[in-house]
Amino acid sequence: MPRVLVIDDDPIYHKIIARGLQPLGYEVEIAEQGRLGIQKAQELQPDVIITDVVMPDMSGYEVARQLRRNPAFSTTPILVLSSQSGLQAKLDSFEAGADDYITKPFEPAELAARLTALLRRAEQLRATLAVKTVREKARLLAIHSLRGGVGCTSLAVNLAISLQALWNLPTILLDLNLVAGQVALMLNSTIKRTWADLSQIPPDELDMSVLSSVTNKHESGLAFISAPASPSEAELISRDLVAATLRLFEPRYAYIVADLPHDFSAPVLTVLDAADVILMVLSPEMASIRAAAAALDIYQKLNYPPDKIKVVVNATFPKRGLPKEKIETALSVPVMATIPYSPEVFVDAINYGRPIVYTNVEDPIAGLLEDMAFLLSKDIHKKVRPEAPTEAWQRVYRRFQARRK
Repeated sequence: MPRVLVIDDDPIYHKIIARGLQPLGYEVEIAEQGRLGIQKAQELQPDVIITDVVMPDMSGYEVARQLRRNPAFSTTPILVLSSQSGLQAKLDSFEAGADDYITKPFEPAELAARLTALLRRAEQLRATLAVKTVREKARLLAIHSLRGGVGCTSLAVNLAISLQALWNLPTILLDLNLVAGQVALMLNSTIKRTWADLSQIPPDELDMSVLSSVTNKHESGLAFISAPASPSEAELISRDLVAATLRLFEPRYAYIVADLPHDFSAPVLTVLDAADVILMVLSPEMASIRAAAAALDIYQKLNYPPDKIKVVVNATFPKRGLPKEKIETALSVPVMATIPYSPEVFVDAINYGRPIVYTNVEDPIAGLLEDMAFLLSKDIHKKVRPEAPTEAWQRVYRRFQARRK
């Protein structure tokens, strides 16, 4: 039995709607004011909502807007009633988030027909979204280390661009090193909007239009959100805000890469909990290995599965680094990849804001990073040759073929 919530202060229309819909099997609930209607909607979770435009406390347009800000009502059909029949009234209704519009007075049979169509479309939309979420939920890679200076941001930038280039699918890089993030610098991008611009927005009111306003675009096609320009703004970014951002991005991006600070703060834990893969980066020296051991201990206490953690060793100095085998023995985990000492390549890339995998694709380091990005990709992408392979995919394929010979 479909449940209809009618938000209208006119008792005559309460009766007209109830008499027209109840014989057809609808359960009709009434709210006489806008705020009460929003409250009842949250309590009842109706299948469809009908709201009048003119009410004492708030307009039907505002009712529709507030309901649409709540993810619980993202697919709930909303029909607006109005005594105005002009084009502007209809446009205002649709702009506020309504799905349909009907002018008073109306025939109950027409109202019932419109509700039937709305419910059918809503059911189809929910089914489509459910399939899309299962098939296309973003793969979240978190780049983390408890020791600075080991190349986390360089790795995050190059992996994110590689994922974008490999699959030509929406990819976003989140600079969550909120005190001193350098993603914009490494992408040679002028900071226009940052995480700080989201700080005044309650997390439950966050939507994609707001997030789009702070999302920047690199010439490679990679999307990214910059860290605040001032370190003092870092504390304004809450765990709930980061969580809400991830929820909104998950069905809209194929890959999300998060460059994290060197701690276990609340926003960091939010990302680590949600991550599909945690890339823990270290350099081959004792202080870095001790920090890595401490991080692994915390991961274990957080009950992260062992296969969620991938260790990457970045040789940040030329000689006397501890060998891979000793690092694996000390940490009791395998090393996924080792990035060789290449100061000129990385320093030039940082100083000029020209990521290796974007501007120097023939360099062996770029090839290593592209191969890493491929191995960290979704299984559904790795196991099937793309219909139109990108240049990055073809480079990876050629290297893999060469290793087999």
